[in-house]
Amino acid sequence: MLSIAIPSSALMNERDEKIKIYKVGQIARAAAVFRVDEIMIYRDPLLDETELIAELLEYMETPQYLRKHVFPLKRSLKYAGLLPPLSIPSHRSKHLKVGEVREGVVRHVAPDGTRWVDIGVKALAPLRNSDVPKGARVTVRICSKKPLQVEEAKPQEYWGYKVRRVELSELKERKNLVVTSRRCEVVKPPAIRRDVTLVFGNPEEGVFEIAKRLGVEMEAECWNVVPQQGTKTVRLEEAIFAALSLVNFADYWGGLR
Repeated sequence: MLSIAIPSSALMNERDEKIKIYKVGQIARAAAVFRVDEIMIYRDPLLDETELIAELLEYMETPQYLRKHVFPLKRSLKYAGLLPPLSIPSHRSKHLKVGEVREGVVRHVAPDGTRWVDIGVKALAPLRNSDVPKGARVTVRICSKKPLQVEEAKPQEYWGYKVRRVELSELKERKNLVVTSRRCEVVKPPAIRRDVTLVFGNPEEGVFEIAKRLGVEMEAECWNVVPQQGTKTVRLEEAIFAALSLVNFADYWGGLR
């Protein structure tokens, strides 16, 4: 599993709501491009914008045709139109194909237990032999179009990321934890692998500095993913792209051996 972890203070230097949304959009795009399985937001009391960041990330990961059912109108999504589309496989068009897998939301539960699922077309699809609660998302396969029938399914391709809210103390217990910092040794290709949790700091502090401030003892592998950087600083979204591109490159060529 490939995971990334960012602090709730990740947007601390931004005052403009539009810029905050833009930056979260870049993080989500990086995660989708490089097939990240999980984005974790670890709480930093210095600035706790966990809910804002999580909501924007979850909004982007949700197929467009389901967003109106999953996300009520609220101020935090006022500028959501600025977010770039992820265009991942789960974001299907409205044109159904028999055999395809797509996301849905359970809109009604009938007395006989049938779930009626919104899959992005005018009619709701009946889903039987399921215990998914009303309002929850569910992944289904289109069995037929006339009549419309679906069944629960598991996608065979990259389907998007999950968002988790965590404490930094929880992160340190994970296996294959990797902190990214320019103060670390430059990571060498043999050490790069996909089954890692990459942890990033905020614009003012690295992960170890944040951990020290919070009284958390961090022992983790440490990678410098931007050797010989030409700028004074590397922004969070840039560091995420750099780190994930290295992991993706190593994973691709390692899989060819």
